[in-house]
Amino acid sequence: MGFTDVWNRTLVYFGIAEDDDWDDEAYVTDEDVQRTYAERPNVRRLPKWRPPTEGQPDNRSITWPGRWALVRTSGIMGASDDESTLAEVVARQWLDRYGVVTRDWWKRERPTVSWRAIYRELKRLEFRGDVRRGYFVRGLAGAQFALPSAVEQLRTSGPAAPVTDDGESRGTSIPLVVMAASDPANPYSLAVAGSGESASAALARGRSRGALLVTRSGEVILVAEGRGRRLTLRPGVKPGEVAEAARVLAQRLVESYDGRRDPVVETVDGISAVTSSHAAALGAAGFRPTNTGLRYYAPPR
Repeated sequence: MGFTDVWNRTLVYFGIAEDDDWDDEAYVTDEDVQRTYAERPNVRRLPKWRPPTEGQPDNRSITWPGRWALVRTSGIMGASDDESTLAEVVARQWLDRYGVVTRDWWKRERPTVSWRAIYRELKRLEFRGDVRRGYFVRGLAGAQFALPSAVEQLRTSGPAAPVTDDGESRGTSIPLVVMAASDPANPYSLAVAGSGESASAALARGRSRGALLVTRSGEVILVAEGRGRRLTLRPGVKPGEVAEAARVLAQRLVESYDGRRDPVVETVDGISAVTSSHAAALGAAGFRPTNTGLRYYAPPR
């Protein structure tokens, strides 16, 4: 905002506005500022803004940096929503995002609403017939609430259709999904108690910032780190799946680069990509050997 120094100090001092920069707000606590604005502000008595003169800015027209926002009070922004309203918003948001909601989601995200309030709203949704309560996912503690559509998807979910060495799938082809390891939709970011860790969970957890997961039917096929320079494959994955996953990953990286650079794979499972046993599968996906590794040449735009 282009507030002047006088306006900013007045609004902050009287608790009308706030800034995300602590140095600016601490400046208002000086004794001279408090003495100057000890009375209730009067708009007519505030000095007018003056433009800079002779190339030197006026001390009374200094623009404060940072992001400004009104302080939430009943007199400024109205009464805040009650806890039940916020709890219903959070409950519906989690149901739309995850399909199945338990207390573990509250432990991970830590919203401003208590789990007790969210649990009450989930029970109300159950009484309305909007959600179902039961034991749907093994390893998730406590009561579980799920959308009817999510329950049907869990019933019909199963292992992906087998893929032959030449990349052709037998049966129904299940699409590949590329997501960030930090995406809230990543189920492997939540520790599940009481069950053995799967190969997908071992691949997905503890990854660096910006890591990408290529999944099919919830199973992680490969993990890409360092903007695709380092690949980690699931043990026992078929060459056809590797080629298909690498092709989808390359397209995702090309889109993120806006076509300005080509993805380069340097290592696969800690081994040089050129000499790796998966080099042929990556070649089938469109990667070509270079001095730095296997490069995927993006099509011209």
